[in-house]
Amino acid sequence: MEVGEIAESNALSMWFSVATRCPDTAASQWRENPHRPRRLRCGVTFDVVLADRQLIEAAYRLLAQYEQPLGPAVRFTSLRSAAVLVPSGTVESWSSLVAASQWPSGLPLPTCLGKGHAILVPAPTPRSATGVAQWLVPPDDDQAIGGAPLLTSPAPLARCLAEALSLHAPAERAPLRRAVAVVRSTLPSPRRS
Repeated sequence: MEVGEIAESNALSMWFSVATRCPDTAASQWRENPHRPRRLRCGVTFDVVLADRQLIEAAYRLLAQYEQPLGPAVRFTSLRSAAVLVPSGTVESWSSLVAASQWPSGLPLPTCLGKGHAILVPAPTPRSATGVAQWLVPPDDDQAIGGAPLLTSPAPLARCLAEALSLHAPAERAPLRRAVAVVRSTLPSPRRS
């Protein structure tokens, strides 16, 4: 999913600015420099689901395949993680949504961040494709409702994250199974009395 050059509408700029400590100052600074990244507080206009970048990219491919709406998502270039913007309040139901998706036990859960957390997002019109944060899917003014971009629905996201994990897990577990089989074959078998 490649990021194209998009223009930030006033409504989108205002939506972003609400999630800052000083909305008027932030909107003014962004008008002066529309390429400036934004540090936004979670739990105000959106919560964030944070997981492994490859897992989120695979889940987004599944969401697109199932014709589910794709909201904004950010990948972090210096980390192996990505973040999906979901509706504010998702943090309260996230653990039950992940549990309902039959997430494998013993594996780290995708995290949902709400109030008390912040996220760095690139400008909707980034100057270059390099930077700490890049849009996996940028906010879409064409799908905005009242200036707020469409956000990814958390229930389908949880299901697609679990499905993406199950699609990738067999290949990752195969070497481990072979290693366990080799170790078992070299250990002396217990004698029965």
